[in-house]
This record gives sequence, C-alpha cells and structure tokens, in this order.
Amino acid sequence: MKKLVVSKRGRNVIASPIRKFLPLMQAAEAKGTKVFRLNVGDPDLAPPPEFLQTVKKYNLPTLAYAPSPGIKAHMVAWQKYYKQFGLSLELNQMLPTVGCAEAIMLALQAVADFGDEIIVFEPLYASYKSFSVMTGIKLIPITLPIEKNFAMPPASVIEKKITARTKAIVIINPDNPTGKLWSPAELNTVVKIAKKHNLFIISDETYREIRFNGKPYCLLSDKSARQNVILTDSVSKRFSMPGARIGCVASFNKEIMSAILKFAQARLSAGTLEQLGLVPLLNNSRPYVSKVVKEYKKRQKVVAEGLKKIKGAVFKPAQGAFYQAVGLPIKDAEDFVRFMIGKFSYQGKTVMVTPMQDFYITPGKGKNEIRIAYVLNTKDLKVAMDILARGVAAYGRQ
Repeated sequence: MKKLVVSKRGRNVIASPIRKFLPLMQAAEAKGTKVFRLNVGDPDLAPPPEFLQTVKKYNLPTLAYAPSPGIKAHMVAWQKYYKQFGLSLELNQMLPTVGCAEAIMLALQAVADFGDEIIVFEPLYASYKSFSVMTGIKLIPITLPIEKNFAMPPASVIEKKITARTKAIVIINPDNPTGKLWSPAELNTVVKIAKKHNLFIISDETYREIRFNGKPYCLLSDKSARQNVILTDSVSKRFSMPGARIGCVASFNKEIMSAILKFAQARLSAGTLEQLGLVPLLNNSRPYVSKVVKEYKKRQKVVAEGLKKIKGAVFKPAQGAFYQAVGLPIKDAEDFVRFMIGKFSYQGKTVMVTPMQDFYITPGKGKNEIRIAYVLNTKDLKVAMDILARGVAAYGRQ
C-alpha cells in the first residue's frame, strides 16, 4: 500500500528560529521562573487608539470581502502616507497585503520562477528561507560579517554571484535581524548593479521610520530605479500592531503590479476591518511613530550599555529597527539558549534570546551570534541585560 508522504516543501521548510524554543520557555515559566522575552519582534507598546475606535464604528449589515486591489479609502491613505517620503503613487501602483509576509511572497512570485535565483544578504529575516522553499526559488547569499558591522562588500563581490538565472536582489532596510541601516552609498551600489544586469530590487522597508540616525528613506523614491524596485511594507512595527496583518506592495512597474494583482485576486483580499481601521493612522502617522522611535532609541542605549559589560561580546549599537545582533564568547548559541531557559536563572529570572544561526543560509555561519529584540520597557530591559551577562559568564564556567 502506498505510503502517505508530505511534500518536499513541507519536509524542507525550516522551523521558526524565533519560536522553536517555545516549549522550553513554557516549561521554565511553569516552574515559576520569570522569563524576559527578548526573542520575538512583537512590540509591547500600545497601538494608536484610533484603530480600534474606527473598527468599533463599523455598522454595515454584512462583513464583505474587500476588493482585491484594496478598499479605496485605505489605498488613498497609503498614497498620503508615502507622499511624506517623496513618492507620488497611483492607486494601481499599490496593493494591500496580509502583512509584509504576503507582500514578500507576492513579490518573489512576480519576479522569479521555479529554479530562478535571488541574491540576499545574510543574516536575513528567516522567513525568506521558508518562502524560497515554498516557491522553489534559490536564495544566493552574500555574507555581511558581524565583525565589519554588516557592511556591504564591493560591487564586484555581488556581481560574481549573478548568473543567467538571477532575477532580483533583496534589501531589508532598516534590517532585521541586524539593526543595520543601509547607507546611501550602499543603496546606490545595489541600484547600479540592478540596472546594469537588468535585475529587480525587492526593498523590504517594514521598519522604515524606526532608525536612530538621519531621515526615513524609501528606495522607490529613486527615480533612476523606478522600474526595478518593488517595495514591500507593513504597518506591524511602526504602529505596534502585528496582529492587524496589513502590509502593502508597491511598484511603478506596470507588468509587476499586473502580475501581483492576479495573484491577489486568487487569494481574494486583505482584511476589510483592518483596512478601514488603518485609514486614520496612515493619514496622520508621524505623531505616533515619532514617539515609538524615541522609545526604541532609549532601549537601544540600554542594550548597548548592557552588552559592553559582557567580556568578548562583538557588536556595534544597532542603527535601526528594534534588534541588536551580537557575537558572544560561546561556541553554540542554540545550546546557550537551552542553557538559559532550562538550567540558568538569577533571582528566579532568566532571559530568552534568538540564536542567529537560522538567519544565515551558509552552513556554519552565526553559530556564536544571538539577536536581541528590545521589546521590553527600559526598567525590565536593564534587568534582562544584567541577567544575560550573568548567564554568559555562568555558561562559560560550566
């Protein structure tokens, strides 16, 4: 009798590096240990009250599908939002998505076929690895070393990776998981390479405004690259509401947006209530977002001060997003996380961080690196960083 077999996609897709230690954390908490969760990029800040206020006012007799291209008022609000970054987008040049995750999936599917290649810079947001398995697209990694603060290599290094099957380059700016900000010179180099080799650029800008130096920037505003750039975006982080699951994909390239619209029609629509609730937020984003950025900047300093107390830690203070990547004086970050959750505590407390190994594609990279998501208030964050330092010392002694 023929055996039931799961697809290769199902077998090969990676488990979430952020969530796979959840059982250990739950076991620690069941024993009464307080766990400071610095592993998931789930903001602890209250979202703008206007969102729920708007949703509660919904009074139509039915809750219908939204149009695949988006509810008009919602898309007009995105138009207004993007104008502050020098962008004048038409409604047919944008489309709402179920979070940035779907925006990324739609962009990947629009630019590449099964077996095609896309250049990425590692460490990278781990979901790209899963998306590549799900779509049959091969990711070609270029390593950005933590010792060099994740600086981009010369153009020649990138161009050596380009083949006849290369379709696009991915940029995450500000970057998850590293907290890196891409410099104007680095972005300009990527644009030049993309134009020279006729490649798309998927610009993931989920954390656009959460940066601690300079003004927010949108790569789609580069007029020289308008036909190359596909923007993927989300409201999850700037409005502290990942549960709303609304993102956006945008491009001046008509063929790309035509393809994406057909994909979007196949999956029907993004949420109706979420789209309506976000209209006032997108229409007036700066007051809330500016407060969020100030708070994360305070937290960034707390994390940096805490890491300075760990002998042998390799890092530069993050420049954006709300993540800090750090190399620790350990051999195996996954083993260290198991130690912190399963064996170590200080005054009944411990810390959960994310090992960086799964953020890399190249085998063996990132084994001694962790990512810290500073999604705790500064008081708790100071305590957590002290516990982390004590944990590193205790792990080294065992």
